[in-house]
Amino acid sequence: RIMASNTHFSSSASGSFIHSALCLLFGDTLAEAAMEHISTYAVLLTILTLFQLVNFFSSGALHDVDLKPRDFPIGFVGLLVSPLVEESFGMFVFNMIPFTIQILYILARGGTHLAMVLTFLGSGVGGMLTWLLARQDSHFCGVGPLIATYGLYLTVSGFFSEKNREMILGSGCFVAYVFLACLLSENARMICWEGITFCGLIGGGFAYYARNANQDSSDVMWKKVPDDILCDDDEDALEDPPEVVEDEL
Repeated sequence: RIMASNTHFSSSASGSFIHSALCLLFGDTLAEAAMEHISTYAVLLTILTLFQLVNFFSSGALHDVDLKPRDFPIGFVGLLVSPLVEESFGMFVFNMIPFTIQILYILARGGTHLAMVLTFLGSGVGGMLTWLLARQDSHFCGVGPLIATYGLYLTVSGFFSEKNREMILGSGCFVAYVFLACLLSENARMICWEGITFCGLIGGGFAYYARNANQDSSDVMWKKVPDDILCDDDEDALEDPPEVVEDEL
């Protein structure tokens, strides 16, 4: 009983800490929405951690299948492996900070569907463009291209919707990632800068496309109210708007 109660207390305490941190970053409403999708984030984090542990204990064996442009088949297989493996375990730990903030915010705003679409665009389409167009070298990708995809998506989306918090989180996490990558990487030239650029453009472009596609419905602030649910007072209010009375000097 004591062990069970201690386990319950620790889980509830960690959940309370996460919720408080999300409230500070996102606000109360979005924090509640993010907590509803915390299991999706936990699955993503578990997959990334397992791949990183395998690479760490195998002395970097997964780096042999990194993304190599126009190399087939090993370099092409790197499209699947490279987003899951960081250059070092230290970079993995630090990169999880901006990645976590971004993915939880996206889950809170758009749910699992939006998060999966952006993840596919970043890792799949962005990876394919990198394989086709990047310089001939071995690229360490990791979650960097995904951070660029999420970051530019949030920045552009926040700009058009005039959400300052969204712009700050998107651009701030992206800048933090670039700074940490340059600071911690043993060889910054090996970082997949082309992939980061392609994925950032994809994320920003998708935000612009989504805004235009939903403009007719999402940008309408006032919609016609059906007549059958209006009471007499509501109809009078719509027909006879209140007069504006000027202040007497």
